[in-house]
Amino acid sequence: MNKNIKNVLIIAATSDMAKSLIDKLLSDKVNVYATSRKEIEISSDYLHKFSLDVSKEENINSFFKEISSIKFDVVICFQGIALTSPVENLDTNELKRQLDISLFSLLSILKNLKGKINKNGKIMNISSMASYGIYPFLSPYSIAKASSDILLSCYEMETGIKTVSIKPGVVSTKFWKYCVDENKNNFCAYSDKYSEIGLFLKENALKNSNKGIKPENVSNLIYKIIYDNSPKSSYTIGKDAKIAQILSLFKGRILFSIIRHVLNIRVKRQKNE
Repeated sequence: MNKNIKNVLIIAATSDMAKSLIDKLLSDKVNVYATSRKEIEISSDYLHKFSLDVSKEENINSFFKEISSIKFDVVICFQGIALTSPVENLDTNELKRQLDISLFSLLSILKNLKGKINKNGKIMNISSMASYGIYPFLSPYSIAKASSDILLSCYEMETGIKTVSIKPGVVSTKFWKYCVDENKNNFCAYSDKYSEIGLFLKENALKNSNKGIKPENVSNLIYKIIYDNSPKSSYTIGKDAKIAQILSLFKGRILFSIIRHVLNIRVKRQKNE
């Protein structure tokens, strides 16, 4: 176990999964450089706060210029949003918004880390079980997360710097309410034959705020990986995520038919509640 961790960069540090992680690192007297669009309600001599909207590359470039003298041992990216739409009604600008936040921001961070991360350092990205690509109506989110995983793998092969993808299942966080608010316009795409599914997805997302694994479970895993000299390149956490991982091995029309059938049952069940 490597205890020689001095500087950790956390992107989108107001995530529910980031809070307890920051507390642990501060207790270890690690310098935490934390970015967020919102105020970070933690204070410590070891905590260095920065305002950052990752949806624009110029913001990321300016941030890294501001901290140009710092070299990091670990970088952890929590930024994300989950946009939804039927593929045949998917707005191109909404797909771009998803990719700007979840994929292109990661690319900008990786480019800016040149010479700013230690050779034995680690870069972690919070991916999702959606990256396994078996979730209908979540194509923007699934595309972004799967692409981020591929981007990390290519970066590690090219640079030799360790990268880790964390793939949680449903986590009980405020993320779901945030995503429902961000999808207000996208829910208009659920008209005609998709109307019942759109309502189901919205109500199910709000239920997810109070079910699933605790955010501390994910942050505890990340904390262990930070000090692990030989972490795996990918971790799946949560029973639903592990099921998704297994199902993804059997992609094909039979699986697609089963998923459609299960989704229809869940939609009808919620409609009758």
